[in-house]
Amino acid sequence: MERIQRTHEDGWETGSRGWRYQWSAERAAQVVLRTHMTASSIEAIAATAPTAEVFSIGRVFRREAVDYKHLPEFMQVDGIIIDEHATFAALLGTLAKFYERMGIGEVAFKPDFFPYTEPSVGVQVKLGGKWFELAGAGVFRPEVTRPFGCTVPVLAWGGGLERLAMAVYNVASIKELYQSDLDWLKAARLAS
Repeated sequence: MERIQRTHEDGWETGSRGWRYQWSAERAAQVVLRTHMTASSIEAIAATAPTAEVFSIGRVFRREAVDYKHLPEFMQVDGIIIDEHATFAALLGTLAKFYERMGIGEVAFKPDFFPYTEPSVGVQVKLGGKWFELAGAGVFRPEVTRPFGCTVPVLAWGGGLERLAMAVYNVASIKELYQSDLDWLKAARLAS
């Protein structure tokens, strides 16, 4: 706990200034709905040997305005690769191959910002002729990994399972995935 507190407050031994606020054990122990699957990644980082590949899927909750690609509750696909030889280029190659195997033809990477990774990238695919963000990815910052004893690079990515289904099945609105359109369901099943 002390390493985590110090990392938040002053960066501890991570080489950063931390997030520069007073960390509270009571606040950290509060129960909240999970907003992303990084908690599963942290458990894996804390419990793993020097190398590992971890993949998880779980329900997450966010305060989101509902639109064609956002819901306040969705399933997130999350992955990490822990390896002393891991590189940002390897992350991009892994993601490109993953989405290719899912049947997604055009994948692009756009520099982005995520508070837990640096460098960070947004993964985009073409959907209905327009580029569409599918996931976020990057290399975990030392503030995330070092308090748990991990000193090797950790490649990380996370994205909505529903967005992946939208890209695979060419669905224009996330809400269509939750409608009871039996004709569409039968056609989607036969196409896969």
